[in-house]
Order: sequence, then C-alpha cells, then structure tokens
Amino acid sequence: MLDLKSIWALQKPSKEELIIKTRIDTLPQFNCFAATNHLTGNHLYIMELSNHTIIPEFKNSNFKGVRIDVFDLNESKELNVYLIDNELKDIFSLFIENIIEEITNVPTENEAVTITSNVIQKWRKLFDKLNTQGLTIEQQKGLLGELLFLNELIESGFNPDYLLNCWTGPNYEDKDFTLGATCFEIKFTTSKLPRIKITSERQLDISNIENLFLNTYTSENLKENGISLNLIIDNIRVKLSNNTAALKYFNEKLESAEYFDEDRDNYNSQYGVKSRSLYEVNDLFPKLTIDNLPQGIYNTSYYIENSAVEDYKVDYESIINELKNE
Repeated sequence: MLDLKSIWALQKPSKEELIIKTRIDTLPQFNCFAATNHLTGNHLYIMELSNHTIIPEFKNSNFKGVRIDVFDLNESKELNVYLIDNELKDIFSLFIENIIEEITNVPTENEAVTITSNVIQKWRKLFDKLNTQGLTIEQQKGLLGELLFLNELIESGFNPDYLLNCWTGPNYEDKDFTLGATCFEIKFTTSKLPRIKITSERQLDISNIENLFLNTYTSENLKENGISLNLIIDNIRVKLSNNTAALKYFNEKLESAEYFDEDRDNYNSQYGVKSRSLYEVNDLFPKLTIDNLPQGIYNTSYYIENSAVEDYKVDYESIINELKNE
C-alpha cells in the first residue's frame, strides 16, 4: 500500500535542487512524483504530461490549504497539486493517495487528468468544510503589509494589471514584488523592539537581482479608526471595480495567499502605521543568505537591529518615481 507520508519524510533538502522529487512506482504508465519544496517544507504532487494532453479547467482550483497549478513547458505540461498549509499534511496525504488510487489502472493521460480533476473537486468540498480559523495573526500582518504597498503603488499611478503581475508574494516567490529589475521585500510589524525579522535566507538574497529594497511598516494595535486586512482589501477592490479582469486576478491572488471572504470575521484587527522605512539591500547590507550559511543549515530565521541598517535608508518617493519613469 502506498504511504506518501513515509516518502515525504525521507526527502532531504539539497542545495542543488529547490524541489526534491520521488517517482511514484505504483503508476508506471505515468510520470508522477511526490515532491517537497525544501525551502518551505511544503509537499506537492506532480504529474508530468505530454503537450497533446487535454487538461480541463480547474474551476475554484485554489481552496483552503491547497493550490492547483498547470504549467505549459517547452515540450510538455505539468500539473502541480501544492500543499500551502503544513498543518493539513495528514489530510493532504490521504487526498493525493486517493488521486493515485483512482488512476492506478487508467491507461491514458487524458483519462487520468479527467479523473484527477473529479477527485480534486470532491476533496475541495471536504477541505472547505475544515474548521479552520483562516490566517494566523502573523500571516495577516504579512499580507496586510503587501497590500498596503500594492495600494500605494496603485495610488502612485502604476497600471493595476501590471502591478498584480508584479505582486509575487502569494505565489511563494522569494520576493514580494518584482517590478522589472527591481524587487521589494515587505515587512509589517507591531513589535516595540527596534528590529526587523527575516524569515528565510532567500528573502534578502540579491543573486541575479539588479536592485532589492526592504520596505518596513512599523505599526501599533488600535481598538478603532485603524487599518484592517478587510479594509485594505475592500479599498483595493473599489479601485479595481471598473477593471473586471484585474479584479478577478486580484481575488485569485488573495486565494493563493489563503485569504477567503468566508473568514472575514477573523480579520478585523486594526492597526495604525507609525512609520515606513525603505532600505537598499546591497552586498554590504547585513544579512544571511544561502552563500554565507554553513553547509547543512537552511530555513533560517533571524533579526536585524534597525541601528545596523540606518546607513542603507533611501527615499521611498524617489525610488518609486524612478520606477515610474523607466
């Protein structure tokens, strides 16, 4: 009997590969893999497909804890079922094992993909019924910071369609925003301590990046008259209300970030932004990256004292105006 949990448990991190894959031997007629993103620890199921395979539209493909992606590669296609809530590992294992069981004796890729789609929709209903409280407070703050930045860029006159493609945070990219050759990492904190929390050795990695800026919002908790996650989302939705395609894409991005409207009652915490700082991250900026970590160390989380990066502060308006004029 297939035991995906055991397969995933044996997958060890590698500096050479971001995704560690193990082929599923019980499906010899297909190229299917149990895989792990070793930076995040998230599991995924991968099905490699030929170019001529017909892939149905995965309606409502992003649901609580799971994301479905279809990639068109040069000479093939790839279906990914990605776990984005590690607290659901056990039920995710059962979900993927059900897919594998259903397609075990199926001879063609087209049939297998159709059956997979049906299984996904069945399990989607189960995942949506899970008694979850939505995003944690820290996840809410992270998303709120990204949305504050997105809202400011919209108000600065950038094209919303362009900005939504630049917002890469919900896709679990290394940087929250990528505007051409310039990237931004966003931090939102209510801590009274003068420090910045960095949660990954990749967040401030500037390899293959022309410009990287670290944008921090220092805030405080308020009882009323502050900004909340729901409020900033509603504000952006109003700004996009005359652009149907952009509004649809924005809502899809929110789902990728695990924000669902049915959880709105959990997202009314209010904050007051006291200050914003923008830092240029260059070779001398104090940071931990893949290149300077000891071998065998990964998934690092650390703090940077504000006093250590004062010399790297830059003017936000100047940087944004330069980007608008490019």
